Amino acid sequence: MTSSAASGTAARPASSEAPAGRRKTTSAHVVDRLRERILSGALPEGAQLRQEKLASELGVSRVPVREALHQLEAEGLVTLVTHKGAVVSGLSVDDLEETYEIRAQLEGWLLEQAMPILSEKDYARAEALVAEMESDPRDETWSDLNWRFHAALYAPANRPRTLELVHKLYRNAYRHFPLPIRLTGGRERMSREHRMLVELCRKGDVAAAREHLTTHILLGARTLISRLKALRQKEAADEEAR
Repeated sequence: MTSSAASGTAARPASSEAPAGRRKTTSAHVVDRLRERILSGALPEGAQLRQEKLASELGVSRVPVREALHQLEAEGLVTLVTHKGAVVSGLSVDDLEETYEIRAQLEGWLLEQAMPILSEKDYARAEALVAEMESDPRDETWSDLNWRFHAALYAPANRPRTLELVHKLYRNAYRHFPLPIRLTGGRERMSREHRMLVELCRKGDVAAAREHLTTHILLGARTLISRLKALRQKEAADEEAR
């Protein structure tokens, strides 16, 4: 008599599917990979996401890909369209404006929490990043350096979930701005504003630092969005002229 018969339970047939825990881990990995591609701009707005192709590229079955696409839909990065499948979502101008307004509130709060804890090491790190932005002429590196500068001032607040949320908002907004319109005429102004922010933090003037940061974020948003509007209007006019 077999042990399964002795215990009164029937032997289960081998399952062809991976255990639930492993499937979940694979799905999370696929989510991370696709999210990074979308936020970096490697998968642009409107790009179609075919499950079979993605599964082949990532070396997984279609199940974790399908689960990942539903997760990314919940995050607003993917739209599932009937008879078309999944496409990378876009943001309207109103959505972009709201994203920057949320960022201004959250980043101001993070800075308030961090300022009493900021050390000389933190200031030195932030100033080194400003210097690197000033010396590096490549537009494609600026967005990452800019985020690292701001994160250097926020990280001591020890609010990792808020910091990660702000980082996602930052990357999701920036992916909608083509490189040629990101920094036109704005490098010197942004550098001055970054250095002023560090100076206000060093002085311990929380109210002034938060006000300056809010203005810095929202002014940058208005500049970028005005360029994006002009670009979209030109593209629409060119399309009509064809």
